[in-house]
Amino acid sequence: MSSASARKSAKETIYTVLRTPEIGTFIGVIAIYAIISAINPRFISPGSILTVIRWFVALSLLTMGQSMVLISGAIDLSVGSMASLSSMIFAYLLVYGGQSPLVAFIAVIATGLLVGLYHGFFVTRFSPPLPTIVPAFIITLGSYILLRGIGIVMTSGIPIKITDREAIAFIASDTGRIIIFVIMLIISLIIQRYTLVGRYMYAVGGNMEAARIAGIPIHKTRVFAFAFSAISASIGGLLFAGLIAGGYADIAIGQELYSIASCAIGGVSLAGGEGTVIGAVLGALLISVIRNGIVSLGVSPYYQDVVTAIILIGAVTVDLIRRTWRR
Repeated sequence: MSSASARKSAKETIYTVLRTPEIGTFIGVIAIYAIISAINPRFISPGSILTVIRWFVALSLLTMGQSMVLISGAIDLSVGSMASLSSMIFAYLLVYGGQSPLVAFIAVIATGLLVGLYHGFFVTRFSPPLPTIVPAFIITLGSYILLRGIGIVMTSGIPIKITDREAIAFIASDTGRIIIFVIMLIISLIIQRYTLVGRYMYAVGGNMEAARIAGIPIHKTRVFAFAFSAISASIGGLLFAGLIAGGYADIAIGQELYSIASCAIGGVSLAGGEGTVIGAVLGALLISVIRNGIVSLGVSPYYQDVVTAIILIGAVTVDLIRRTWRR
């Protein structure tokens, strides 16, 4: 094979990877895990793998919902606060309310649904006249502050310790977390691939005006996306509660940015209309590996945000390059 043919083949391979972000992200996960494990063999031990999986599963729940909102052309900055408040509500009802885990679970889901509907109705009311992304940014940023504040006010910022381990046995077990993760992933895949609302989300995020002309119910589609995002974040909050055996108003603060970064890394376009939940989840796995890997290597955990930010910038850059090439 000539050097020219080799270069052409290499270029085509790179182009294929860039066009299929899921492949590139999966390769990235394998490569980074291999590198970290080569430096510190303990990173591949069962205990380290379980640690990665525990935080990955919780982040993935936030990421799944975030992918729906981003694909529909909006953004949800409140998922971290929603998850934190959910852990507080769940723990509060168990410890101070004397309620059963089922009642606490229903209350958490109901709260998530109400918050999601609130976001959706606000966005559909003010977009237009405001640019598409602006109402979503404003209302979810407000909820980011409000929901966190409510969680803090509930106990004056004091975490709630759940002593009844039987009540949280399922969400505190690795098996339970993985079952919840798989169920939510399947539901997300079915919605995105096999339902009308899934197709509508891609259409609305890709070109809202064209979707409007085509008669697609834009408002209902966006309300659904926000409702699903808030419910997913609420369930993620239950997994965080299981991790720490309690509720804490700041347990998932900052995770909203990691959920957005996960989506961008996995190929979900921040401009809307593109991406899959599989890619978003793979992005969450990559971030989880990096964050835990940094700690495993003895590097200050403060570098986690720096590395994640660099990866996010790179992912967004690749997204822009892909869009440019299509033109």
